[in-house]
Amino acid sequence: MPSDNVKSSVVSVDGPAAAGKTTTSLAVAEIFDMKYLESGRAYRVLAYEALRSGVDPTDPKKMVALCSKISRGDRVSELLGLNRYTAGELRSLAVGRTVSKVAGIAELRRRVTNSVHIWAAGNRRSIVEGRDIGTVVFPTAVPKFYLTASAETRARRRLAQEGSGSLKEVFEDVVRRDRADTTRSASPLVPASDAIIIDTTELSIEQVVDRMAEACGASGLA
Repeated sequence: MPSDNVKSSVVSVDGPAAAGKTTTSLAVAEIFDMKYLESGRAYRVLAYEALRSGVDPTDPKKMVALCSKISRGDRVSELLGLNRYTAGELRSLAVGRTVSKVAGIAELRRRVTNSVHIWAAGNRRSIVEGRDIGTVVFPTAVPKFYLTASAETRARRRLAQEGSGSLKEVFEDVVRRDRADTTRSASPLVPASDAIIIDTTELSIEQVVDRMAEACGASGLA
């Protein structure tokens, strides 16, 4: 659980892949002078390093050992991928197909959650995006957002952003990731009971940001 000095200063943004979390979170962070963190980057770091090192991403013991190596000596920034890694490395199809296997390992989720807490404790207020931020990582966050969109729309967005693979491949990967995220036993992807749910399928980035900024302003952020 987060410490008392950060729990009221975190805005959470959850949702499936390519729902618009990153773009809108960055915009809201700029409006309200908040620090931004993509928690899922840690799982991509772990997936990338597993593939690079030949570690079986489905083996919990080996993956926990790899995590310990990456974050040795309280190197929170290394696990969260704040100081290195290119978008091409972490956003490849191979990493995308592996990350859900890594994210399903409960001990890795515990370690990533702890790292996110440490990061947030070092900032006056922040906006954190992921898949279990409002339900598990910061359950007392105010406000909470859950962004979603149709799978086809999200696949088209992802293809436009990353430019790798065919629409069919990306769509299948989005659907597979959705299934893995929503059915895993450790912190499954679900909206928090008090989350503001925004379907971004037919909305522009500006419209989504406006809705989020309005809710943030109503919560007392200025």
